Amino acid sequence: MIRTDFSERQHAARDAVFASQRGRLLEGISECVELKGYAATTLTDIVGRARVSRSTFYEHFANKEECFVAAVEAGAGYVFTRISEEMARLDHTDVRTLVENSLSTYCTTIVSEPQLSRLVLAETIKAGGAAAARHDAALDMFTELYREFHLRAREEFPDVPAVGDGQLALIIDAIAERTRRLIERGELEQLLDFIPELRSFAFGVLRLPPF
Repeated sequence: MIRTDFSERQHAARDAVFASQRGRLLEGISECVELKGYAATTLTDIVGRARVSRSTFYEHFANKEECFVAAVEAGAGYVFTRISEEMARLDHTDVRTLVENSLSTYCTTIVSEPQLSRLVLAETIKAGGAAAARHDAALDMFTELYREFHLRAREEFPDVPAVGDGQLALIIDAIAERTRRLIERGELEQLLDFIPELRSFAFGVLRLPPF
């Protein structure tokens, strides 16, 4: 079960993104995509879920695709923000602790947000176009975080060798693909069981010594 204090921080971060009319539209399309998939979702579905008028929709978005891409961006940003917030709360900032905390926060947040998770990690690939491009940009954002982890690792542990950008990207690609498969199988909650394996994999690619 998610810790109460963690859950409260997560709700606060979520409200900051989705509490406005625009946010309700982003959440509305997330819910519709969870139920019907992106291709079958209509504008009528979105405004009905968001409880706003069509005119309100067009005040924020030109069409369904623009709303979808914005939801992908918001969802990825929300997960990244949660990771950053939880890392900032750590008393010990050993790079291994940062990596472990980032993975734990990612998995817990993803599991507690199945609609956003499907939208960002599964439906974007099916939709293609601008949505798929935004999906790739989100993965690049997380790869940059791991690049920072690696630079810090080389400062803390002189024996850690250089690791290329391609290898760092593989960490994020592997985590995203594992998550996508669990989503498609309806087994997303099992992601929490993979935290030790994801940690070992990330440590291996980053060449981090064990605790």
